[in-house]
Amino acid sequence: MWYVWNLSILLSALSLVIMLFLIARRLLRERRDSARAGQRRQLLTALIAFTEDRDRQTLKTAILSVPPGVAIEAGFEFVSLLRGEERDEVLVAFNECGLPALVGRQLERGNVAERIHAAEMLAALGSQNATASLLSALDQDRSREVRIAAAIALCDLGSLPLLGVALDKIGVAGQRSRRLIELFRRFPRTRFNELAIHASRVDAVPFIRAAAIDALARAGGFGFAAFFAGLAGDASPEVVAAALRALGLTGYADAPAILTSAMANDDWDVRAAAAESAGRLGLPELAPPLSRLLDDEVWNVRYAAAKALRSFGQPGERLLRQIADSEVSRSQRTASLILAEGPAA
Repeated sequence: MWYVWNLSILLSALSLVIMLFLIARRLLRERRDSARAGQRRQLLTALIAFTEDRDRQTLKTAILSVPPGVAIEAGFEFVSLLRGEERDEVLVAFNECGLPALVGRQLERGNVAERIHAAEMLAALGSQNATASLLSALDQDRSREVRIAAAIALCDLGSLPLLGVALDKIGVAGQRSRRLIELFRRFPRTRFNELAIHASRVDAVPFIRAAAIDALARAGGFGFAAFFAGLAGDASPEVVAAALRALGLTGYADAPAILTSAMANDDWDVRAAAAESAGRLGLPELAPPLSRLLDDEVWNVRYAAAKALRSFGQPGERLLRQIADSEVSRSQRTASLILAEGPAA
């Protein structure tokens, strides 16, 4: 009994100590966060003042008066809001205070999130050694997400290696990351040929090919329409669907025939992409095959076809109402649902 009594006292004392420790830690964290918030406001105030008086020495004093982490984060956020001469002058002050070197060390030693953030910041700061640090991260970092972030930053700096080389460094496992879409969309026009080459490579990862097609369609325009039309017959359904969506953005003389054929494809994503593009291009002559897709076994296809018909204006609306008033079926239910959404946008 004596042991039980002493053990209970010991456990009670231990729980009290733990509780006091947790309270103290929370108070210290709140105090630290409050101090950090105050330092952040102080630096942002100095940055705003600099845009008016251009007193670089005062700004440098303010940057050096706060912890490096605060200076890096607040400075990066502020720089992203600036353009032109103001941005360049703030970057000069950051470089003179040694912030790029601190960011470079974070790129080497931080955790994954910190290294990704560091890659983005190095691109924004545009320091003399930024390209070398980012190339090293692309080549050696153990995280594929960091390697992708380094590739995006290098693209922003105009220093990305050849696309094939960059993708090899990212690795096959990273070639399904949706951040590659962001990378491709940042490609300059002078390097669109690299995207076209990878889009047409039958041995490349289909996701990579589809992402390249998407980037070319958004930035390349009608100049790649014939290229997309050729890829509409590719063996990969993912590539075909991307090519059809691209045609919906660029248009093409043979688009009606290509889309009609694609609406009979065995892959539902291809059928949905064809319906979506028919609606985007405004091709009312495709109303018959779109009407047949209202009975498709896949909801996404039925919905895309109904939306396309509705985009044709009054003729499409009348057709949908006729189908909605017919006997109960998948087509009838789909038409009724799309009409129940209210007036077409």
